[in-house]
Amino acid sequence: MSTLFTVEQVLARADALPALPQIVTRILEMLGDEDANVDLLSTHIVNDLAVVGHILAAANAGALGASGRVDSVRQAILLLGISRVRDITLATAIIDRFKAVPPFNVKGLWLHSVGVAVCAQDVAHTARLDVNAAYTAGLLHDIGQLLLVAFNPEAYARVLLARGARDTDIVPIERELIGVDHAHVGGELARLWKLPEAVADAIAGHHVSDQNDPENELADVVHIAEVLSHALDLGGCEDSRVPELSNLSCARMDIDWGQFVEHFPRIEARFANARITLGL
Repeated sequence: MSTLFTVEQVLARADALPALPQIVTRILEMLGDEDANVDLLSTHIVNDLAVVGHILAAANAGALGASGRVDSVRQAILLLGISRVRDITLATAIIDRFKAVPPFNVKGLWLHSVGVAVCAQDVAHTARLDVNAAYTAGLLHDIGQLLLVAFNPEAYARVLLARGARDTDIVPIERELIGVDHAHVGGELARLWKLPEAVADAIAGHHVSDQNDPENELADVVHIAEVLSHALDLGGCEDSRVPELSNLSCARMDIDWGQFVEHFPRIEARFANARITLGL
């Protein structure tokens, strides 16, 4: 018989994961402002070599045909723009810290998460919501899975086996076998990390959108983005099952799929670009 755990027990082991990088906190604070000081921003970014490498690579890839080579973070920020630098910094700093949580397929999770983040930006833009918050919530929507794996690898391995055998949504299996689900755990972990409340709520609610408070718009965004990411097979997840799409979420976000389908090539191109930039 499986042992059931509480959210409090799981969060008590949050130190089993690396601490959220300090640069992420600073970047989240600064990059919400499109008028952020480029020089101050670059002084923070240069302290993380992995971030610097990816930003310069992206800037030089986009500077084809331009004279000279981009060799400073300041130049790269001016060329790429604040929002793009924010996305690269956030994804690089987080993914670099959470590369290995054996026996979990971490690379697969991050490929999926980047796909959801890219889709979330497009959904948020269509709904006239904060695309930066949408990207953050999309990138971190499954962070609870990493904590559950780190907390009890054997128990979570049983969850993954059951999910594969039943071909159903993972949340009810998590609740049945370990007593908690990754969405709830992830939302509480985001609060522990002092991420914006809207992001934490979106992480916690992305699997139960029909039950969400109508004010929790970001959860609707992430829910739709996750379904869309699976439907477009972004990242080629082993779990290729497309989750059931909430009509209520689509209505609240005013998504007209007849028109939104035109966004698909752009989303796929942006995901491919992000995958190359992040080395995934």
